Amino acid sequence: MKRIAWLTLVAAMVLVGTVSAAYVAISGPQTVYVGSPLDVTGTSILGEAGTPSLSPGFSTEIILYNVQHAKREVARKTIVVQQDGRFSATFDTGGLTAGQYLIEIIDPTRTTFGSTSKTQLFVTLVDRSGDLRVDSPSNQEFDGSLDLRGAISGIGSAGVQIEVEHQGATVYGPKFIATNADGAFSTAVPISAAGVYRVTFGDSRGYIGTREFVISGTPGPTATPAMISASAPATRSAPAYFEVDTKSGTVTIVTSAGIDWVVEYIDEDNNSRKVNDKGMLEPETVTVAARGGPVYVKVYPMSYNDSGAVQVSASNADAVRVSQTAPGLFGDAVPTPAQAAPVPALLALLALLAVVLARRG
Repeated sequence: MKRIAWLTLVAAMVLVGTVSAAYVAISGPQTVYVGSPLDVTGTSILGEAGTPSLSPGFSTEIILYNVQHAKREVARKTIVVQQDGRFSATFDTGGLTAGQYLIEIIDPTRTTFGSTSKTQLFVTLVDRSGDLRVDSPSNQEFDGSLDLRGAISGIGSAGVQIEVEHQGATVYGPKFIATNADGAFSTAVPISAAGVYRVTFGDSRGYIGTREFVISGTPGPTATPAMISASAPATRSAPAYFEVDTKSGTVTIVTSAGIDWVVEYIDEDNNSRKVNDKGMLEPETVTVAARGGPVYVKVYPMSYNDSGAVQVSASNADAVRVSQTAPGLFGDAVPTPAQAAPVPALLALLALLAVVLARRG
């Protein structure tokens, strides 16, 4: 009898230990390109209708190991279980070598997690930096644009995404540019200052590589860029429309003062913006990063009671002209040339009679 009671007690203790062990499972991608973030997620929910087996606020460490030749710790993060029983961590893979890695969540007591838990995850890092070939020089003289030329092996005409950073801020992109059948690309990114520019290359599959470019020189100490202009009458109901033929680089567009003007413009990427920062005493100013294509401008008074001629001037541009096609781009009605009104028949008859009388006289 005592033997049966003892076995029952042992079984109960084992059962309690099994029930009290928490369930935890981590998941993440099987393959990550070097330079892309490695995102790991986890849950302590067992089954679709289950409740979290770890209390909100529970924390432990999750470690990234390189196991290519021997198990070596690379980085570790602290995870915290949230109200819904889930947690996450992100590892930076920049600078890591390609190969096999292991992610492991640490059981703080070695008995916290149950035997059904998934505490390890293998991931392969793939280095694609060798697929990137850059032909443009890493040191360039400032001319208003950053020259980017090269090729990506294996992508054909699928396009490459570029993002340009300067002094910790993104100045261009991320944006896809075209590649030919050989994966070659070429573009000029507008820039406004010298310095170090960091360019990140990627495609639809993710990160490829990063290159740095050093731009030397300045656009000029205090020289004022030459401005070219055009003017047209404008009212609230009949705006003035202009087309600016830009050069590559930063283009500044300025209105005349005297009326509180509203400026709308469409850039080369078909992005539409509206500017009305000044009053009647100061001109409105627009700055556009251009690649040498047309920028369309619409100008009208802020007040329905104002009207007058507006002068639009632009720097770093080849031409500024009044546009007859721009209204359609802004979704406005395109004005048609006024047709000549026929001379009334009575006026024509009087003119003919005057000629006859003059001859008789």
